[in-house]
Amino acid sequence: MEHGVSSEACADAPDEVAWLADEPRSVTDGILGTADAAGHGAALIDASDGSVTAWPRLAYTIRTAACGLACRGVAAGDTVGVFVRDAASFAIAVNAIRAAGAAAAMIGPGTPVADVAGRLDSCGARLLITSAALAAQATDAADRSRVRQVIAFGDAAETTPFSSLLGRPGRPGQDLRTGPAPWPGTAPADGMADGGQAFTRRDIVITAPPCGDEAAYTALLDRALLAGATLVAAPLPLVTAALRVYQGTAAIVPAGTQIPGLGAGRVHHIA
Repeated sequence: MEHGVSSEACADAPDEVAWLADEPRSVTDGILGTADAAGHGAALIDASDGSVTAWPRLAYTIRTAACGLACRGVAAGDTVGVFVRDAASFAIAVNAIRAAGAAAAMIGPGTPVADVAGRLDSCGARLLITSAALAAQATDAADRSRVRQVIAFGDAAETTPFSSLLGRPGRPGQDLRTGPAPWPGTAPADGMADGGQAFTRRDIVITAPPCGDEAAYTALLDRALLAGATLVAAPLPLVTAALRVYQGTAAIVPAGTQIPGLGAGRVHHIA
């Protein structure tokens, strides 16, 4: 089955984006507010290739992708599956889905295809967002479920590139990041703690791929972004190396993962 959708951009995208930005405040609204006030520092870093998403780019991507999802039929009350390989793609996808008024259902990247299909059917998803590296499993799961659209970060057969949500259908694989960049970039300012919560703007949070309890994982990413921290998405085998390279101050990892070099309360384990 072909799971791609038309790459034609929504003709009234600017008006739709403005409308979405005016919706009642939510967690994503708060993250967008943080992004709008954060300057040009790094919001997301992919430790696999060094690519960086600055705060203005993050806000633009969330708002514009939300409009793209709405143009493809995603509406308030819908659920969209998120089956991606890294925390940066997860943060983008979840916030775009929420900005469109829908709910996101996290599916861990190591989940067997049959279980992915079962999860999609159980939540009633008709659309799935995935990574190019997981596209074969994603389209197989879609064929076994009621999903009719598969959108992928990157270029993959039988999927629609995430870039099409941003009105750039001719640039698959260049969805949201600026490309390799040196680190450190613009350092975050002092202060602006997250109301005494776990993160502040000064934090560099090394983040494993989606894992464990969906609500706990999502909430920790939300808290970090609301505080203006930088998320460094790292494959689990590279978490310790990323901590050293990016001078990480906190980590979000599966339960039982040992992270040397971080003090008590700085490692957030997801069971």
